Amino acid sequence: MAQPPFPQYQPPSGPQKQKRGPVVLLGVLVLVLVAVAVVGAVVILRRDDDKKPDAVATKPSNPEAVQFRRVLTATTGTCPSPAPAGTFCDTKGMRYTVGKVELDGSHVSEVKADMDSKGTPPYWYVRLTLDDEGKRLFSQLTTDLAKKQPPANQLAIVVGDEVAIAPTVNEPITAGQIQISGNYTRADVEALAAKITG
Repeated sequence: MAQPPFPQYQPPSGPQKQKRGPVVLLGVLVLVLVAVAVVGAVVILRRDDDKKPDAVATKPSNPEAVQFRRVLTATTGTCPSPAPAGTFCDTKGMRYTVGKVELDGSHVSEVKADMDSKGTPPYWYVRLTLDDEGKRLFSQLTTDLAKKQPPANQLAIVVGDEVAIAPTVNEPITAGQIQISGNYTRADVEALAAKITG
């Protein structure tokens, strides 16, 4: 009898052994994905933990404690105790008689202690950002002050019971950003920002 030219397929007798290759490969892939997810979560958590806390960047908690007032008189000397109404001193030995509150902390939308590294020399300052209404009021106030002679062209920024700064206004400030600076250290501006925010 002639043999067929090719061997014929014969079904195996007994149970077939399954190949484990795809199952093992799938298991390894699952383990790799789990490991990547865990490492990714640890890296994200570490990045959040390693961040330095930002400088103070909040609103005043007591808006009435931050006041913008025109300077009426400015003289050297300490404040009497108790100080008469409208009289405030700064930490540098100046005593100011000031006008009414023309703007207060309710219009301050952000307080931030920061450093200007591009200045010569670099300096620390506190930046106040005003809301739209504060920007409008401050623009009107500084436009008027810029036309006056000393000390009537000074603006006292009163924080609590102390004049934080009383700069001379030479031109209108219309951008809604106020910088409080003056030979301050980092500790000084952080303390002032904390005092403003309460």
